[in-house]
Amino acid sequence: MKTDKIKALLALTGKTNKEFYEYLGITRQSMYLKQKKDMYNADDLIKLGELTNTRLAFIDQNNKVLLSFDYADLRK
Repeated sequence: MKTDKIKALLALTGKTNKEFYEYLGITRQSMYLKQKKDMYNADDLIKLGELTNTRLAFIDQNNKVLLSFDYADLRK
């Protein structure tokens, strides 16, 4: 599940779930529903990368980064 991996990344980087939902600009209830339904969009994951000082990327089977997304890729 995406939610488990997101929680793991937050823990590994010393961030909290509260910091994440506040960074997304949503309420605790909205975050609960997002987690319960395991529904995240690309913008959520890019923002997670910004919050945790990481990036969302597609990596091939040889561990080569093919595409990487950062804050500049967010919809305006």
